[in-house]
Amino acid sequence: MASVSGKVAARAKAVKILKKISAFDGLKDEEYSRVLAMCSSAAAKQGDVLFNQGDDGSSLYILLSGEININVEGVGTVHVMKTGEIVGEIGLVKRIPRTATAVVTKDSVLLQLYAEILHDVVKKYPQIGYVIMKNVAKILAERLSQTNKK
Repeated sequence: MASVSGKVAARAKAVKILKKISAFDGLKDEEYSRVLAMCSSAAAKQGDVLFNQGDDGSSLYILLSGEININVEGVGTVHVMKTGEIVGEIGLVKRIPRTATAVVTKDSVLLQLYAEILHDVVKKYPQIGYVIMKNVAKILAERLSQTNKK
């Protein structure tokens, strides 16, 4: 069992990473702790498949450590996800099948945020939901813009 000081240190590290992620830009210090409380944590080993293209897409993943390849059928690896990056943000906006497969290439620690939990919490803290959804919309718009330029 992890020590209390170990849990506090891990929480502080996770909050520090959240503060660097554009999806959470504009949150107040105490709101980062609320976001962290909404998430479940998981460890994944090299070779694990986080999700497959076509799977239900109702959650967002935040990579706290490790590395994950994002692969698209017929294309191959389209992105190598590193510490502090997110994947699955479409799942917070609209429940659609995953558009890629995520394969763990280095042992990883992740946070997972389910859309249903976020929606329940924002009823109590609407400012958090507004900030996250605004930022996710911005991220998706930027990615669409980049895709259209290709």
